[in-house]
Amino acid sequence: MTNTSGRDTTYSVQISIADGKGWTAYNRYWLQDVPPGRTGRDEAVIGSKDMGPVPQVPKIYVDQFTPIAG
Repeated sequence: MTNTSGRDTTYSVQISIADGKGWTAYNRYWLQDVPPGRTGRDEAVIGSKDMGPVPQVPKIYVDQFTPIAG
């Protein structure tokens, strides 16, 4: 997430991955205090072994995106 504003910004982003057949997993990311002109990044695993096999052709969605100016 690149901060294009003129001040430090925190971003709340929810991402989901689905197969279109009922398998869906999601995670929320908080990219905190991203300086102007810089890029905030986060890494996480979405899903678990208990959910069964990962979709061969996943569909990735940005469900929610909220910038919170600092």
